[in-house]
Amino acid sequence: MAIVTGGAQGLGLEYADRLLRAGARVAVVDVAHEAAVVAAAELGRRCGEDRVLAHTCDVSDETAVAAMVQLVTDSWSGPLILVNNAGGALLPSAPVESFSRAEWDRVLAVNLSGVWLCAKAVVPSMRADGYGKIVNITSTMVSKGWPVGLAPYIAAKAGVVGLTRALAKELGPDGIRVNAIAPGYVPVVTKKAVHKPDAAAALRERIAGEQCLPRTQVPADLAGSIEFLSSADSDFVTGQVLNVDGGWTFG
Repeated sequence: MAIVTGGAQGLGLEYADRLLRAGARVAVVDVAHEAAVVAAAELGRRCGEDRVLAHTCDVSDETAVAAMVQLVTDSWSGPLILVNNAGGALLPSAPVESFSRAEWDRVLAVNLSGVWLCAKAVVPSMRADGYGKIVNITSTMVSKGWPVGLAPYIAAKAGVVGLTRALAKELGPDGIRVNAIAPGYVPVVTKKAVHKPDAAAALRERIAGEQCLPRTQVPADLAGSIEFLSSADSDFVTGQVLNVDGGWTFG
Protein backbone atom coordinates (compact mmCIF):
# COMPACT_ATOMS: atom_id res chain seq x y z
CA MET A 1 0.00 0.00 0.00
CA ALA A 2 1.28 3.43 -0.93
CA ILE A 3 0.74 6.98 0.25
CA VAL A 4 1.45 9.64 -2.38
CA THR A 5 1.38 13.17 -0.99
CA GLY A 6 0.54 15.91 -3.43
CA GLY A 7 -1.00 13.06 -5.38
CA ALA A 8 -3.98 14.80 -6.95
CA GLN A 9 -2.19 16.62 -9.73
CA GLY A 10 1.02 17.04 -11.70
CA LEU A 11 3.86 14.72 -10.80
CA GLY A 12 2.05 13.18 -7.84
CA LEU A 13 -0.86 12.05 -9.99
CA GLU A 14 1.60 10.40 -12.38
CA TYR A 15 3.26 8.59 -9.48
CA ALA A 16 -0.06 7.43 -8.06
CA ASP A 17 -1.16 6.11 -11.44
CA ARG A 18 2.11 4.23 -11.97
CA LEU A 19 2.03 2.58 -8.54
CA LEU A 20 -1.57 1.52 -9.06
CA ARG A 21 -0.69 -0.03 -12.40
CA ALA A 22 2.20 -1.82 -10.69
CA GLY A 23 -0.28 -3.45 -8.32
CA ALA A 24 -0.22 -1.22 -5.23
CA ARG A 25 -3.19 0.23 -3.39
CA VAL A 26 -2.76 3.99 -3.30
CA ALA A 27 -3.90 6.79 -1.02
CA VAL A 28 -4.08 10.03 -2.99
CA VAL A 29 -3.25 12.68 -0.41
CA ASP A 30 -3.50 16.36 -1.25
CA VAL A 31 -4.22 19.67 0.44
CA ALA A 32 -6.78 20.37 -2.32
CA HIS A 33 -9.85 18.38 -1.29
CA GLU A 34 -11.81 18.49 -4.54
CA ALA A 35 -8.75 17.65 -6.64
CA ALA A 36 -7.98 14.63 -4.43
CA VAL A 37 -11.54 13.34 -4.72
CA VAL A 38 -11.63 13.80 -8.51
CA ALA A 39 -8.22 12.20 -9.02
CA ALA A 40 -9.05 9.22 -6.80
CA ALA A 41 -12.36 8.69 -8.58
CA GLU A 42 -10.69 8.64 -11.99
CA LEU A 43 -7.88 6.36 -10.84
CA GLY A 44 -10.43 4.09 -9.16
CA ARG A 45 -12.49 3.91 -12.33
CA ARG A 46 -9.45 2.65 -14.23
CA CYS A 47 -7.81 0.49 -11.57
CA GLY A 48 -10.54 -0.47 -9.09
CA GLU A 49 -12.34 1.69 -6.56
CA ASP A 50 -11.28 -0.53 -3.66
CA ARG A 51 -7.61 0.18 -4.46
CA VAL A 52 -7.74 3.98 -4.14
CA LEU A 53 -8.39 6.34 -1.23
CA ALA A 54 -8.68 10.13 -1.33
CA HIS A 55 -7.58 12.09 1.71
CA THR A 56 -7.24 15.82 2.31
CA CYS A 57 -4.14 16.74 4.30
CA ASP A 58 -1.74 19.64 4.76
CA VAL A 59 1.59 17.87 5.18
CA SER A 60 2.89 20.69 7.38
CA ASP A 61 0.17 19.92 9.97
CA GLU A 62 1.46 17.16 12.28
CA THR A 63 -1.97 16.23 13.62
CA ALA A 64 -3.45 15.98 10.12
CA VAL A 65 -0.54 13.85 8.92
CA ALA A 66 -0.88 11.43 11.83
CA ALA A 67 -4.62 11.07 11.16
CA MET A 68 -4.00 10.46 7.47
CA VAL A 69 -1.46 7.69 8.10
CA GLN A 70 -3.75 6.09 10.69
CA LEU A 71 -6.62 6.06 8.18
CA VAL A 72 -4.48 4.33 5.55
CA THR A 73 -3.06 1.70 7.88
CA ASP A 74 -6.52 1.01 9.33
CA SER A 75 -7.97 0.61 5.83
CA TRP A 76 -5.34 -1.65 4.30
CA SER A 77 -2.65 -4.08 5.36
CA GLY A 78 0.70 -4.96 3.87
CA PRO A 79 4.10 -3.30 3.37
CA LEU A 80 3.89 0.48 3.37
CA ILE A 81 5.32 2.84 0.75
CA LEU A 82 5.51 6.60 1.26
CA VAL A 83 6.15 8.93 -1.66
CA ASN A 84 6.86 12.37 -0.21
CA ASN A 85 5.90 14.44 -3.23
CA ALA A 86 3.93 17.37 -1.76
CA GLY A 87 5.75 20.64 -2.25
CA GLY A 88 6.63 23.28 -4.80
CA ALA A 89 8.18 26.69 -4.98
CA LEU A 90 4.80 28.12 -3.81
CA LEU A 91 5.93 31.70 -4.51
CA PRO A 92 6.98 33.62 -7.63
CA SER A 93 10.73 33.89 -8.13
CA ALA A 94 12.15 36.96 -6.39
CA PRO A 95 15.40 38.36 -4.94
CA VAL A 96 16.38 36.62 -1.72
CA GLU A 97 16.10 39.80 0.35
CA SER A 98 12.49 40.32 -0.73
CA PHE A 99 11.06 37.19 0.90
CA SER A 100 9.38 37.70 4.24
CA ARG A 101 10.08 35.39 7.17
CA ALA A 102 6.55 34.03 6.87
CA GLU A 103 7.06 33.20 3.19
CA TRP A 104 10.39 31.51 3.92
CA ASP A 105 8.86 29.48 6.76
CA ARG A 106 5.90 28.36 4.63
CA VAL A 107 8.10 27.06 1.80
CA LEU A 108 10.27 25.11 4.25
CA ALA A 109 7.23 23.88 6.17
CA VAL A 110 5.72 22.22 3.10
CA ASN A 111 8.86 21.10 1.26
CA LEU A 112 11.06 19.99 4.18
CA SER A 113 9.14 19.77 7.44
CA GLY A 114 6.28 18.02 5.63
CA VAL A 115 8.69 15.31 4.45
CA TRP A 116 9.90 14.81 8.02
CA LEU A 117 6.38 14.75 9.48
CA CYS A 118 5.14 12.18 6.97
CA ALA A 119 8.22 9.99 7.46
CA LYS A 120 7.86 10.28 11.23
CA ALA A 121 4.24 9.17 11.02
CA VAL A 122 4.88 6.04 8.93
CA VAL A 123 7.97 4.80 10.79
CA PRO A 124 6.09 2.95 13.60
CA SER A 125 4.10 0.89 11.09
CA MET A 126 7.18 0.18 8.99
CA ARG A 127 9.19 -0.80 12.06
CA ALA A 128 6.45 -3.19 13.12
CA ASP A 129 6.57 -4.81 9.67
CA GLY A 130 10.38 -4.81 9.55
CA TYR A 131 10.08 -3.32 6.07
CA GLY A 132 9.16 -0.07 4.33
CA LYS A 133 9.98 2.24 1.46
CA ILE A 134 10.22 6.01 1.69
CA VAL A 135 10.84 7.93 -1.52
CA ASN A 136 11.43 11.66 -1.13
CA ILE A 137 11.31 14.20 -3.94
CA THR A 138 14.14 16.71 -4.06
CA SER A 139 15.38 18.64 -7.11
CA THR A 140 18.42 18.92 -9.34
CA MET A 141 18.22 22.63 -8.59
CA VAL A 142 20.05 21.73 -5.37
CA SER A 143 23.12 20.83 -7.43
CA LYS A 144 22.75 23.84 -9.71
CA GLY A 145 21.77 26.52 -7.18
CA TRP A 146 19.70 27.86 -10.05
CA PRO A 147 17.32 29.28 -11.35
CA VAL A 148 17.93 32.51 -9.47
CA GLY A 149 15.04 33.72 -7.35
CA LEU A 150 14.06 30.41 -5.73
CA ALA A 151 16.28 30.47 -2.65
CA PRO A 152 13.65 29.18 -0.15
CA TYR A 153 12.69 26.27 -2.41
CA ILE A 154 16.26 25.26 -3.23
CA ALA A 155 17.24 25.46 0.44
CA ALA A 156 14.28 23.24 1.40
CA LYS A 157 15.08 20.68 -1.27
CA ALA A 158 18.71 20.60 -0.13
CA GLY A 159 17.38 19.80 3.32
CA VAL A 160 15.44 16.88 1.84
CA VAL A 161 18.72 15.40 0.56
CA GLY A 162 20.26 15.57 4.04
CA LEU A 163 17.13 14.20 5.67
CA THR A 164 17.02 11.30 3.20
CA ARG A 165 20.56 10.27 4.10
CA ALA A 166 20.01 10.69 7.83
CA LEU A 167 16.83 8.59 7.75
CA ALA A 168 18.47 5.89 5.63
CA LYS A 169 21.27 5.56 8.18
CA GLU A 170 18.95 5.56 11.19
CA LEU A 171 16.19 3.35 9.81
CA GLY A 172 18.20 0.83 7.81
CA PRO A 173 18.52 -1.59 10.74
CA ASP A 174 14.70 -1.66 10.87
CA GLY A 175 14.45 -2.75 7.23
CA ILE A 176 13.29 0.68 6.07
CA ARG A 177 14.81 1.95 2.82
CA VAL A 178 14.89 5.71 2.25
CA ASN A 179 15.84 7.21 -1.10
CA ALA A 180 15.13 10.32 -3.13
CA ILE A 181 14.72 11.26 -6.74
CA ALA A 182 15.81 14.62 -8.08
CA PRO A 183 13.77 15.69 -11.11
CA GLY A 184 14.99 18.31 -13.49
CA TYR A 185 12.70 21.07 -14.72
CA VAL A 186 9.22 19.64 -15.30
CA PRO A 187 6.65 22.26 -16.35
CA VAL A 188 3.33 21.53 -14.61
CA VAL A 189 0.16 23.56 -14.28
CA THR A 190 -0.13 25.22 -10.86
CA LYS A 191 -2.40 27.83 -9.36
CA LYS A 192 0.54 30.12 -8.60
CA ALA A 193 3.00 30.63 -11.43
CA VAL A 194 6.63 30.73 -10.37
CA HIS A 195 7.80 32.36 -13.61
CA LYS A 196 6.05 34.63 -16.06
CA PRO A 197 5.16 32.90 -19.37
CA ASP A 198 8.05 34.37 -21.37
CA ALA A 199 10.55 33.59 -18.62
CA ALA A 200 9.19 30.04 -18.26
CA ALA A 201 9.55 29.43 -22.00
CA ALA A 202 13.12 30.74 -21.98
CA LEU A 203 13.91 28.55 -18.98
CA ARG A 204 12.56 25.44 -20.69
CA GLU A 205 14.62 26.15 -23.79
CA ARG A 206 17.82 26.85 -21.87
CA ILE A 207 17.57 23.78 -19.66
CA ALA A 208 16.72 21.47 -22.58
CA GLY A 209 19.82 22.81 -24.34
CA GLU A 210 22.02 22.07 -21.32
CA GLN A 211 20.77 18.50 -20.91
CA CYS A 212 22.37 15.46 -22.54
CA LEU A 213 18.87 14.61 -23.79
CA PRO A 214 17.72 17.86 -25.43
CA ARG A 215 14.01 17.89 -24.72
CA THR A 216 11.74 19.14 -21.95
CA GLN A 217 11.06 16.64 -19.19
CA VAL A 218 7.49 15.41 -18.62
CA PRO A 219 5.96 13.71 -15.56
CA ALA A 220 6.00 10.26 -17.18
CA ASP A 221 9.81 10.42 -17.30
CA LEU A 222 9.89 10.09 -13.50
CA ALA A 223 7.30 7.39 -12.88
CA GLY A 224 9.58 4.42 -13.58
CA SER A 225 12.10 5.60 -11.00
CA ILE A 226 9.33 5.94 -8.41
CA GLU A 227 8.15 2.41 -9.16
CA PHE A 228 11.69 1.02 -8.90
CA LEU A 229 12.47 2.68 -5.58
CA SER A 230 9.09 1.55 -4.22
CA SER A 231 9.54 -2.07 -5.29
CA ALA A 232 11.43 -5.11 -4.05
CA ASP A 233 13.85 -4.62 -6.97
CA SER A 234 15.49 -1.82 -4.98
CA ASP A 235 15.67 -3.62 -1.63
CA PHE A 236 19.44 -3.17 -1.45
CA VAL A 237 19.30 0.52 -2.38
CA THR A 238 19.07 3.14 0.35
CA GLY A 239 20.42 6.59 1.12
CA GLN A 240 20.62 7.42 -2.58
CA VAL A 241 19.59 10.47 -4.58
CA LEU A 242 18.75 9.54 -8.16
CA ASN A 243 18.95 12.40 -10.65
CA VAL A 244 16.23 11.97 -13.28
CA ASP A 245 16.94 15.04 -15.35
CA GLY A 246 18.04 14.07 -18.86
CA GLY A 247 21.63 14.64 -17.83
CA TRP A 248 21.14 18.29 -16.85
CA THR A 249 23.24 18.02 -13.69
CA PHE A 250 25.95 16.09 -15.53
CA GLY A 251 25.85 18.44 -18.50
